[in-house]
Amino acid sequence: MNTTSKTRKMIQITLLSVISFLLMYLIEFPLLAAAPYLKYDPSQVPTLIASFAFGPMAGLIAELIKSFLFFISGKSTSGIVGVSAAFVAGGTFTLSAGFIYKYMKTKKGALISLLVGTICMTIFMTIGNKFVFLPLWGIPAEAINGLLTSVIIPFNLIKGVLTSIITFLLYKRIHKLLG
Repeated sequence: MNTTSKTRKMIQITLLSVISFLLMYLIEFPLLAAAPYLKYDPSQVPTLIASFAFGPMAGLIAELIKSFLFFISGKSTSGIVGVSAAFVAGGTFTLSAGFIYKYMKTKKGALISLLVGTICMTIFMTIGNKFVFLPLWGIPAEAINGLLTSVIIPFNLIKGVLTSIITFLLYKRIHKLLG
């Protein structure tokens, strides 16, 4: 890869990171009435596109840039814990889907990678919430398991499916623009 193409790739990853940040900053809405504090934003779509187009590490870098920008923007109402949780969710989804798509660059491969990414994100966020994030938010230990089954798992599954649908519908169109 020559210097020009490396520079172009870095610019494209940065652009996808900034788009991801803007989506996180500007668009958010609750998915579950039982948990209005858990909000969906479509910011993982550009990071998944980066992961599919340039590899899983590019997607992870885009997630890191997006999370950093969101944290310093001051918009995060949940502070460093919320931004960290969002990074773990996005990073898990982006890495797992990106690794599978790297070896299966077909429509079927994209569907499989997005399904596996959704499942991995849900598992990681269930474990992360049980042992790290919910305790850091001061949730009593006796309430955590109930929250996991009634809110955390459904939220992450719905979030993953919605993000997967959007990514699947947009990727080929955007991939052509990325060259």
